[in-house]
Amino acid sequence: MDSTELRKVFKMFDKNGDGRITKKELGESFKNFGIFIPDDELDATMDKIDANGDGCVDVEEFGLLYRSILGDDAAGRAPRTAAAAIGGEGGAPDDEDEGMREAFNVFDQNGDGFITVDELRSVLSSLGLKHGRTADDCRRMISMVDADGDGRVDFKEFKQMMRGGGFAALGG
Repeated sequence: MDSTELRKVFKMFDKNGDGRITKKELGESFKNFGIFIPDDELDATMDKIDANGDGCVDVEEFGLLYRSILGDDAAGRAPRTAAAAIGGEGGAPDDEDEGMREAFNVFDQNGDGFITVDELRSVLSSLGLKHGRTADDCRRMISMVDADGDGRVDFKEFKQMMRGGGFAALGG
């Protein structure tokens, strides 16, 4: 992942654009994904990400976490550029779609175009979250947005979920 891609994803979390993600911004970002995290878990997640201990996450710290989630060093993995990720969608995507694609890519770890139970579980556990720790939890979360019933979330389903307010808006 290049620094431009990383900064785009970072900006999705850095709501006020000051170059630092606060605990509040991190919590709000998770809520946008429909993931509601108790304060103690949010504190633990911040502690895990905040390598320099200043109480905020800067782009370098975020990059370490993001790369560990995406597994950029995994052998045989295709590069994940915005152009490659968006390819095949037809036409030029707007900023919202591009931002959603970047968010989707965080969860779609193998780049096959689907979020699976294992991928969702891996991302949530990488963040140190209890929410979604079990495969059954993740299956339930996926089933709430899996319109075609294939047991996975594709980009179209992900966009519909995000535009609807995340998992919580679906009654989960």
